[in-house]
Amino acid sequence: MTTPTPDPLRVALWLASKGYAVHPLASGLKVPVRGCDRCSPGTAERPNPAHVEHDGHACPCHASGRPCHGVLAATTDADRITAWWTRIPTAGVGVAAGPSGLVILDVDCHGGEAPTDPERLLPGVELPDDIAPGSIVDGRDVLALLVEARRATLPGCAPETLTVRTPSGGLHYWFRAPARTQWRPQAGALGWQLDVRAGSSYAVAPGTVTREGGYTALGDCRTVTELPVWLARDLDRTGHRVRPERPSVVLPWRPRRMGNGYVAAAVEAELRTVAEAQPGTRNDALNRAAFSLGTLCGAGRLDRAQVADVLTDASRHAGLAEREAEAAIRSGLAAGQRHPRAMTGAAA
Repeated sequence: MTTPTPDPLRVALWLASKGYAVHPLASGLKVPVRGCDRCSPGTAERPNPAHVEHDGHACPCHASGRPCHGVLAATTDADRITAWWTRIPTAGVGVAAGPSGLVILDVDCHGGEAPTDPERLLPGVELPDDIAPGSIVDGRDVLALLVEARRATLPGCAPETLTVRTPSGGLHYWFRAPARTQWRPQAGALGWQLDVRAGSSYAVAPGTVTREGGYTALGDCRTVTELPVWLARDLDRTGHRVRPERPSVVLPWRPRRMGNGYVAAAVEAELRTVAEAQPGTRNDALNRAAFSLGTLCGAGRLDRAQVADVLTDASRHAGLAEREAEAAIRSGLAAGQRHPRAMTGAAA
């Protein structure tokens, strides 16, 4: 027996009732519906001559209820949603991540040859040396590696959260952003075939059917849990978290120049990151800096003892306990030395 396809309007209203802002997607596609002539630039092949360049955030079409500019038009207003899907009953449902307070981990299943360089597979994560050749096929395997490295459980397993299977066989894990945090979308920064939908991006809602297939909610869980702490830390590390601009801190020391311009700049950047780290991120910042500079030690471009000294100074300025910092520096440098940085071109 074939399961009936959910009615898009019903899906959109259900999501809106949960506080998730929705917008219509073009029928059979996973792109927003075309806006009015003024707002739609058209395509490179068929540009729209009536299009007027303007700031979509301040577009008057939002106030008049038109679904122009995709995510920028997203709403939880039931009347507006009903009007949209009454006019386009076959439209799919897009969920605006930022306005909905969502961070969605998009695990791709695109195939292709996995990178052999650990820094392209899972940047900044120390991986085991015994990964079997050919065992990494897609994003699901990369996520499993990350979970193993963090001694965590797969997202969606503990605790449960809404999980959506995509037409390609990939997975969308839905999470609530922690209170008072903002996040940005980035493709591949976390790992190969691991993308993040947040901020100005959107996800296709379960129940939507495209030409490639349907988006299906797995299991019985329809609730969205908060972003796991371990995953939030990794996404913070990879630049997905939006942080307010802060005035630059003047470092209380003058690190002695190490190596040529490239290496000296790398040292200065890592020290400044550690020194300016905020509470709750200081340990991670120090670990990352020690690993990064350790790769230069492994390449023979820096002296490990000197690096340990300046990292200790930076961690002291950040307010880290000396014993805790010493252990992080020692382990981070050792891990980095096991992965010497390739020095080519102008950096060599």
